[in-house]
Amino acid sequence: MACARTVAPAIFGFLAPALFSAAMAQGVLEGLDVDGSGRRPVIHIRLAEPVNYVRHSPAESGDTLRIRVNRTSPAAAQGVVPQPGTLRWPATAEVPLTEVGYETKPGGDFLTLRFNRVVNFQVRPGKDAQGIDVEIAGSGDGDRVGTGDRSLPVPPASGACASGLRVKSPPADLKEAARQCMIKEDWPAAIGLYTKLVQQPDASYQREAQEMLGLARERNGQAFRAKTEYEKYLQRYPEGEAAERVKKRLDALNSADQQPKEKLTPLSSSPVAERGWETYGSFGQYYFRDALLTDNQGEYVDQSLFLTVLDVTSRLRTERFDIRTQFDARYRQNFLKVVYDENNQFRVANAFIDVVDKATGVSGRIGRQSRSSGGAMGRFDGGVLSYRFAPQWQATVIGGFPVLPYRSTAPNTNTSFEGASLEFGPFADYWAGNVFFINQTVDGLLGRRAVGGEGRYQHPVHPLFTLFDYDVHFNALNTAQVVANWNFDNGAILTLTADYRKTPYLSTSNALIGWGSGYGPGTGYGADSVGDILRYQDTIDLKTLAEDNTPTFKYLSISGMTPITPDTQINADITVSNLSATKGSPWVSAYQGSGTQVSYFGQVITNRLITDNDVWNFGLRYMTQQIDDILSGFVDAHYPVTPDIRIDPRLRVDYFTGFDGPDVWRVRPGTRFNYRVVDGLYFELEGGFEYMTKPLVLNERDTKGYYVNVGYRWDF
Repeated sequence: MACARTVAPAIFGFLAPALFSAAMAQGVLEGLDVDGSGRRPVIHIRLAEPVNYVRHSPAESGDTLRIRVNRTSPAAAQGVVPQPGTLRWPATAEVPLTEVGYETKPGGDFLTLRFNRVVNFQVRPGKDAQGIDVEIAGSGDGDRVGTGDRSLPVPPASGACASGLRVKSPPADLKEAARQCMIKEDWPAAIGLYTKLVQQPDASYQREAQEMLGLARERNGQAFRAKTEYEKYLQRYPEGEAAERVKKRLDALNSADQQPKEKLTPLSSSPVAERGWETYGSFGQYYFRDALLTDNQGEYVDQSLFLTVLDVTSRLRTERFDIRTQFDARYRQNFLKVVYDENNQFRVANAFIDVVDKATGVSGRIGRQSRSSGGAMGRFDGGVLSYRFAPQWQATVIGGFPVLPYRSTAPNTNTSFEGASLEFGPFADYWAGNVFFINQTVDGLLGRRAVGGEGRYQHPVHPLFTLFDYDVHFNALNTAQVVANWNFDNGAILTLTADYRKTPYLSTSNALIGWGSGYGPGTGYGADSVGDILRYQDTIDLKTLAEDNTPTFKYLSISGMTPITPDTQINADITVSNLSATKGSPWVSAYQGSGTQVSYFGQVITNRLITDNDVWNFGLRYMTQQIDDILSGFVDAHYPVTPDIRIDPRLRVDYFTGFDGPDVWRVRPGTRFNYRVVDGLYFELEGGFEYMTKPLVLNERDTKGYYVNVGYRWDF
């Protein structure tokens, strides 16, 4: 049995987090808000970590929206998989949103928005690196909007203005048909025709078509898309009479956006000034069970725990103040005895109050919270105070005590930090970022002192994100990151990500890496703090020890996406990564490094394969590693049986070559079942099975196992 205990986490590591998406937003999701001040309401999704928007599906409309994001925080590079989470929202006539979920799947990290009816939407990055915005534009086929970040394929032109056109009509015929569509005010048809003309190899048609494409989108009510087309025109053709005309139209659209607009209030709500306190949240309880099935030893239970979760948000919005409190906690009752002395554990993820004073530009948050920008990393107990002293400038100071993962919920006062940052932008419409300074002490010793900044070029066609962190105490680069996107006219996206970082970030506390501890396995002496190390060796150089035991992570990825139909898109990426070796010490074994790992990934995402609102993902990945090569195929789906019942089937098949012996197959089917009993009350059941043609328990021929998660959630 001891052998089974050792290997079980490796087998079932993908199983345990599966239902946490139903539990609470203790992971990446942090907040949700709706702005109704514009012509259309905008959903603002706030995340605890910086992310980059990659793509979304379906392209323009549906009752389920899936947004692929890349996490850019230190935790992402260090392989820390976030807890999935769900945020609820009371649906209204204007914003029929019911929930926003976050989960990590074989195809990447996804935000999933669910609505109680089909809506049209546009998706774009938020104002900072920790946000995603979704603009809602009604339902049906009227008032359609685009993505905001790229021009997606439009339906083929139809009607009298496009009659007689063939699939490969000459450009002159397309131009005349587009002109007729403009005269007849058939804007969607005109958009389709001018999009085809812009893509013609004959440059003599492209210039006029680009201008008219912007005009057609403007008259179709797609102001954001129109601005994008006008900006493309001015980039390509900056001189001439037409350029002056386009510039005036662009200026007019920008001026319209800056004019005060009437506040849009949901039909079910009273005006903002009269709302008072709003309180909402969820309570849930879940049982998780994972087990191995052996021929000779019977069933071996690897996980059996009962989880109770609670999250409560309370908010007061007035003409001057926006006040929000949030409390997220969970209690885990473990029915198995484990090596860690934390069988039953109560943890608080968030417990803070956030106040924004619109009149003075001062905002602050105090309590347990999470922040991954401005030099701060992860969850901490402390405070953040910001002052917006000009429309494009904000100063922030921060301080507190980092929260140790997997420990009790009590504050960790042995380690403290303080810092300051200056947020700027946007300038010239697109440029924004920040610079920061951070200082951290560990057991009274200097732990980390760093300077750095973030740069964001938020152009809708080719956005760019950069991050830089340099530790002046260690005189070493902690991280340098560049993420660049390029959006093409046909809806394709190309993304380049380059990442170099110490993992974890350099700190004096890294001297503890590899030491034994009172709460877990290790080698050498037991040490819970750097003070313990000094008690063993009072002359040891902690700084050198920390450097020798901190590996460097290098990562390069090129990914692409292109739509092939309005409901189907193809994604592919090539990723190269390496985690360096460490020197070790007389008390700590050296790490040999991961070697260079290369991954090739392809995926097809399609909507409406069987029903109007289903989503299907088919993927294939090939990865080369030091120990083995892995070929993986997977399929997963979001399939609504009825408005109240949803089934999410999934299947993953892995083939290992060079796995310390013969080739190995592993098959992992599973299904998630979600049933809305009544409004606000949900029943969830998830189960799966695993079969591997390699014995991980002595005297067994192969490996078999299963998992089951069951629970309920009440939204209030």
